[in-house]
Amino acid sequence: MDLVTEQRLARRAAIMNAAREMISEVGYAAVTVRDLAERCRVSVPTLYNQFRGKDGLLGAAIEDHFAGVLDTAPRSRAQTGLGRLLEIVDQVAMQLCTLSTYHQRLLEAFMSLDSTTSVQQRVAIRLSAALETQLKVMRDRRQLQTWIEPLLCAEQITSACINAAVVWSSGMSSDATLTPSMRYSTGLILLGAVRGKSRETVQVRVIAAQKRVARARASERSSSERQKPNQRSRAAQ
Repeated sequence: MDLVTEQRLARRAAIMNAAREMISEVGYAAVTVRDLAERCRVSVPTLYNQFRGKDGLLGAAIEDHFAGVLDTAPRSRAQTGLGRLLEIVDQVAMQLCTLSTYHQRLLEAFMSLDSTTSVQQRVAIRLSAALETQLKVMRDRRQLQTWIEPLLCAEQITSACINAAVVWSSGMSSDATLTPSMRYSTGLILLGAVRGKSRETVQVRVIAAQKRVARARASERSSSERQKPNQRSRAAQ
């Protein structure tokens, strides 16, 4: 890699890090290209050349996130098929919970902008392709029902992952329930597709996820009920 390329990648990484900090602090809507340029100590034209504006930066942040998901999960030869597929699903949730506030605000903005539609499609296609690869391995190992079409099944699992992420980013579910919720929704799809010992593996995973979601929600309700008397007391004062 030549020096110019190294410098360009280093500058891009610095801009992305600054964007993460600012989005976490004030939310995507409040971040301006000028403020971001000042924090990164680069010119506004440099930011536009690198990302084609603020929405381009948002799209790059999302694509970087999912690239990280697909690049960081184990790739050993033994970890293919069902094990690798489940690992990808878990990695999607785990990556979102890392820098939770940043990812919530990022997804909130990402899903509301028409300008990011093409990025949304690319993310969905890439995630579906990774899942389809593992479903094909499972088909070759006779772990799938014979009538299952891997690509269509992969697209449904991708939709379940994205839906769980969107619900989480809206504040309707907590960090504690994101991973089990994603396991539960994707597992229900897989239960209709897998067979033999693989079905037993998925069923155990779905049941465990369901219990975790139920416990987390019960705990959240209990905490909310405990806070109500204090809130009423403060209001009376």
